[in-house]
Amino acid sequence: QTANSDKGFFLMIEGSRIDMAAHSNDPGTHVHEVLAYYEAVKVVRKYVDDHPGTVMISVSDHETGGLSLARQINSTYPQYLWYPDVITRIKNSSYALAVQLADYWKADRLNFINETILRGSLGIDDFTNEEVTFLNENQTLQSYEYYLANLTSWRAQIGWATHGHSAVDVNLYARGKDTEKLRGNHENTYIGEFIKDYLGLDLDSITLKLNSDNASFHLSSPNITSFNADHLAHYHHLH
Repeated sequence: QTANSDKGFFLMIEGSRIDMAAHSNDPGTHVHEVLAYYEAVKVVRKYVDDHPGTVMISVSDHETGGLSLARQINSTYPQYLWYPDVITRIKNSSYALAVQLADYWKADRLNFINETILRGSLGIDDFTNEEVTFLNENQTLQSYEYYLANLTSWRAQIGWATHGHSAVDVNLYARGKDTEKLRGNHENTYIGEFIKDYLGLDLDSITLKLNSDNASFHLSSPNITSFNADHLAHYHHLH
């Protein structure tokens, strides 16, 4: 529809499941989501190269999980290594396997756990009696999910700091016209400023219009010109 239009278009593509995978500390799903996102980026990158004047920006709003390629697995001094081959054997997300576990209560449940879940789906052959016992008990869906994810993270020696978001800096990639302005470290709001300037948007007037239609949208009495943030300067080390 935009082929014969001079207005162009704005497209947002979200790789949303990587966030859920990281919330679960699920390394296998995390990797697959990265690879799937990369395939989408390749398509967009080709479009940008074929259409001068188009811009691609790739960035996330936050990191999740505090992922690190390091894991203290015992009390002795750790070896500096991790085992990526463990991840290559994972065939299902920990959430999908947790759903199967929660639903399967047939007489051969132990065999199902050993052969279908551990060996068949996670590629784990060295599971322990303690691990099987936990999975065979009636747990919550989230308990199954987190436990299964940790079985592979532990063996791969992948570390996680949290099931929530972290303050780790995220990568910023860009391609196309004027994107050299995005090089370096930036506050997250700078991305929006770049897009606003590139597209020539008047966000103040749009914000006022949105508030006039719905007073609770952002400000009950919008007065953008009088807003002063000088008292916040110390947060950004501005003097």
